Parts: sequence; structure tokens; C-alpha cells
Amino acid sequence: MNQKTVTLAGWLSMVSAFASIPLAYLAFRLEGDAGQVAAMGLLTIQVVGVLLFVVILLLLKKYLKHFFGFQQTNRSIDVMILSNVVASVCVIGGLFIPPFKEIAGIAALALMVFGGGVQIRFGYQLLKLPDSLGGMLKPFCYLNMATGICQATVVLVLVGVVVSAISDLMLATIFFTLGSHFKTGGQAEKNVLD
Repeated sequence: MNQKTVTLAGWLSMVSAFASIPLAYLAFRLEGDAGQVAAMGLLTIQVVGVLLFVVILLLLKKYLKHFFGFQQTNRSIDVMILSNVVASVCVIGGLFIPPFKEIAGIAALALMVFGGGVQIRFGYQLLKLPDSLGGMLKPFCYLNMATGICQATVVLVLVGVVVSAISDLMLATIFFTLGSHFKTGGQAEKNVLD
């Protein structure tokens, strides 16, 4: 990973943090509308959301491997990505294939619960990282576990959106801190944030 990649990861995490709450609100407002404009709005929200999620997680996976040789979270990251993509496909299918809407909604809900469980596991596994990430490792892990709990319980999903936004801000800070080490000529190697 180089400075550009790390900085990009930071900006994408920041965009995700600040966009998630307004996009969740907009999706909630559009949900009951049966019009074509609402369907296109929901489609855009789903596609943008899943793309951000996938790219950020892939960059995090690359970061953990490149700087720490840490691969214990790889499977959890892959499963979170897969469940998120499949859930988004279900939601999109339900938007444009009316007979599929109810089944797609149930499938997306089940995948959301499953994804929440995997995110809890991810946060727990990440606690084993042999670096404190400048003191941000534990809070970042706990926020991911809290997000997973909110997602898995379904009724707390809106709280989960807020907790996830805070987690994304923290991840952006982690990436930006690493990026500043590149700029100042510091060694961007293992334990760079300590």
C-alpha cells in the first residue's frame, strides 16, 4: 500500500461516515413510495452503499495484511462483503420484480442478521491485532461489535447506522494517520501508528 491508497481509504471511510445517516433517512422516506423515481433513488442508495462497503473492507483487509501480516479477519471480511452484496441484490430485485419483493425482503433481513453476527466476530478477531493503531484498536473493535449487535437484533438497526458512522470516522482517522506518516517521511511499516 502506498500513500495514495491509504489516503483514498481514509476519504472513502469519511464519505461513508457522513453519508450513511442521511442515506438511511432518505431510504426510509422512499421505502413506501411505489413510483419509479423512488425505486431509482433506492437503487442508487443500495449501489453506492454496497460499493463503499466493499471497497473500504477490501482496503482494510489489504492494510492489515500489508502492514501487520494480519490475516485472521480475512474470512470474516469476505463473508461480510458477500452477505452485504447478496442482501443488496435481494433488495434491488424486490424493487423491480414485485412478486419477488416479499421473499427478497425476508432474505435481506436474514442476511442482515447473519452479517451482524459476522461483524461481531470480526470485531472480536481484530482485537488480536499486534498493534494498538495509535490507541484506536480497541474502540474501533468495540464499535464494530456494537454495530453487529444492532444489526443482528434488527430493532436496533437505526442505532447501528449511527454506531457504524462513528466506526467509519475512526477508521478514516486510522488511515489518515498512516497517510501522514508517508508524508512526513516516517516509516510506514509494522507498528507505524504506535
